[in-house]
Amino acid sequence: MTAGDFDRMRSRRNLAVSMAAMACLLRVAPVLAQPSQDRLGTLFYSPVERAMIVASRKGDGYEGEGVSAHVSLTGVVSRDGRKGTAWINGRPVKEGEAISSAGVPVIAAGRVVIDGKQMRVRETLELESGARSDALPAGAVSIRRSK
Repeated sequence: MTAGDFDRMRSRRNLAVSMAAMACLLRVAPVLAQPSQDRLGTLFYSPVERAMIVASRKGDGYEGEGVSAHVSLTGVVSRDGRKGTAWINGRPVKEGEAISSAGVPVIAAGRVVIDGKQMRVRETLELESGARSDALPAGAVSIRRSK
């Protein structure tokens, strides 16, 4: 092979790469030409949701539409030697922080006591009657033992 042969091979390869790039651009061009309202927009949170998150972090006490007679526990994090956090009615509540409907919850390893009543994660408690409901109805989960 001569130097001219290598130059011809290199120019063919460059041409093939350029053609592939053009093909990709032609496939993407219709997507980019769509009107702005059809685009994805905010990936995670709407502006209203983002404002709620910012207000919560600042400690402005965003409580939603009003005081609820129901308390839902959706998560608990407890740390050795540090304060824990419980997610009550969809809002993170730090240990020692009061919630408007039930006072100050007590957060311990794997459990939370709200208004003097111990709660499990994914449980909802009606404060006036003391009625409880679980996220999973009774019998929704069954265990089959293999032989």
